[in-house]
Amino acid sequence: MATLITGGTGLIGACLAEKLLAHGERVVLFDLAIAERRIAPLRSHGDRLQVVQGDVQSVVALLDVVRAHGVTAIVHLAYLLGHACNQSPERATRVNILGTVNVLEAARLSGLERVLLASSIAVYGSDEEYAPGERPLREDVSLRVASGLPIYGGGKLYLEHLARNYAEQYGLTVAGLRPSIVYGWGRESGSSAFTGEMIDRAAVGQPGRAEFGDARVSLVYVEDVAEQFQALLDADPRVVARRRFFNTGGDTCTVRELVAIVQRLVPGAQIAVASAGETHIAGLAASVSDRSLETEIGYKRRFTPLEVGVRAQIDTARARAGLPPLAR
Repeated sequence: MATLITGGTGLIGACLAEKLLAHGERVVLFDLAIAERRIAPLRSHGDRLQVVQGDVQSVVALLDVVRAHGVTAIVHLAYLLGHACNQSPERATRVNILGTVNVLEAARLSGLERVLLASSIAVYGSDEEYAPGERPLREDVSLRVASGLPIYGGGKLYLEHLARNYAEQYGLTVAGLRPSIVYGWGRESGSSAFTGEMIDRAAVGQPGRAEFGDARVSLVYVEDVAEQFQALLDADPRVVARRRFFNTGGDTCTVRELVAIVQRLVPGAQIAVASAGETHIAGLAASVSDRSLETEIGYKRRFTPLEVGVRAQIDTARARAGLPPLAR
């Protein structure tokens, strides 16, 4: 038995792999571009970790991996991110839509037990598009797609429809998360990657830069997201099927407030803040509820309030650089 993680050497995938390996499970990481610096510490688990270079655009490659490694569940994280989708809609469609279909087909043809998908809060609109009584946003509010990320968010919405179709038509257990903006050590891509990058740089004494200073955002630490996926892998399929997609939730703040937290933890941190008066980043919601995940699946975020997760990322960045953790 093994769990296959597509996009597995990315921010969330590597963290999830670490959690699963720590529980004695076997993990197969499938990725087009292997980010060795993220997964190097995981190599100590020996044969329980397998790393395969491959492309989700090939269903044959996915089937080969599933069958060769005895895969019983897939966590599908491979996806072209953010504004890159706007800039290359044809590639986004091949990677994001066809790639998801291929993962679901590989699962169906192989008789797998479970497939988890990464949707996004980009399926919602910005906070301003909802009545005050609808916030924080629950999973059953109207889905409007983030205005600045129409191809990315639209693809995530289509992904959710695919999940429901494969569940209802073929009996697959398919579920997933709608992550808020995910921060953590080593994030390099996506419209909001600067949130994690500036924390990493401050942690080791390098100057950083923050965009969209006045925008309100919902931030969730990568370890919480990894543990939420882990909880969904273990959850009763009947419970999962009632909702299917769950918000990760997150801590709400402005980007300036995030910078202030970093500078409080790392006195003297140099972070330049840019702003054109934006109230959101690319139309993403900032007030998102994680109540369903807590009450229905039983997972409550550990890295909250925000300072807890930021401190954890700083300590990780410092450890990677051979530096001691922050003083408590």
